[in-house]
Amino acid sequence: MIERYKKSAELDPNDADAWINLADAYYDENEYEAAIEAYQRAIDINPYFPEVWNNLGLSYSMLRQFKEAIKCYQKSIEIEPDDAIAYYNMGFAYEDLKEHDNALKNYKIALEYEPSYTDVWNNIALIYRENEQYDEAIKCYKKALKINPDEQLLYNNLAIIYYDNQNYDEAIKYYNKAIDLDPNNAELWFDLGDVAYEKNDYEMAIKCYKKATELNPTFIEAWNNLGLSYTFQEDFEESIKCYEEALDLQEEDAVLYENLAFSYSALNDYDKAIIYYKNALKMDPDNINALKKLSIIYCDVKNNYNEALIHFDKIFSLDPSDVDFWESAARCHQKLGNLEKAKEWIEIGSRLKANDI
Repeated sequence: MIERYKKSAELDPNDADAWINLADAYYDENEYEAAIEAYQRAIDINPYFPEVWNNLGLSYSMLRQFKEAIKCYQKSIEIEPDDAIAYYNMGFAYEDLKEHDNALKNYKIALEYEPSYTDVWNNIALIYRENEQYDEAIKCYKKALKINPDEQLLYNNLAIIYYDNQNYDEAIKYYNKAIDLDPNNAELWFDLGDVAYEKNDYEMAIKCYKKATELNPTFIEAWNNLGLSYTFQEDFEESIKCYEEALDLQEEDAVLYENLAFSYSALNDYDKAIIYYKNALKMDPDNINALKKLSIIYCDVKNNYNEALIHFDKIFSLDPSDVDFWESAARCHQKLGNLEKAKEWIEIGSRLKANDI
């Protein structure tokens, strides 16, 4: 297609339409620099095409040259002052520049010319959401939904606001509406699972995360969260299966190693728990929670007091104010006959406990 339009432009270099067709073809192939050059050739021949100025602006926007894009949108508006699309595109460019006041100004002008422009309502809502003006954002989404009640993205974005504000029942309501419109969207099922998880409704969370993994078997986060949901139901064998599925997709992951270690520890399989806590610490040596869990296994289960103390000392070096482990550290020293060290740890723990009250 591009070669055909090239030949047309070469045959008649003064044919603006030929350059526009070539530019559009470059744009469709994501060749934005070439598109800019071709649109500019068309403008040199006839500078009064608002669509060409608009498309030139879009090409600059795709290259993240937003100030150049804005100049083009302004030219388009000079030629066609009631073009809602040009105002929308200019608002989008200002939004990318984090100039939210200018973005809102242009979005609102776009709505004056095209009140049913749901993309504009959505973008205004996103700015309000970013500025934590949640009530205003919700109003925008609901106005957009009155115009287009079949737009999955609007339900999804509305659900996100309710989720962020811990209004989980409303979040579930709108995620369900989004899923009704797009039932094979794994991300939507995952997000709904997250809401159920936050509500401690692990049965619902499991159902949603399972659906997400059925729709997208390579969805690592869904496998992990499914494992966490089983963990909270104390179904550790199922949680292990989920974490292992995730690890098959991503060989090295400190969080997955730690989650596996916890589940194996809950099943009293301490040898495997040690292996996975060590794997987690290889990737994240300063993970205090993993250090604590591993230390307790060495101290209370394996009676390997020297190994436990190595990890207790590491915890203390990372966070001298931590009050959770000093009794175990003192007990290890007592078991090894290091009574002075044990006394020292008891004194440290007493001070920490006093400061923590």
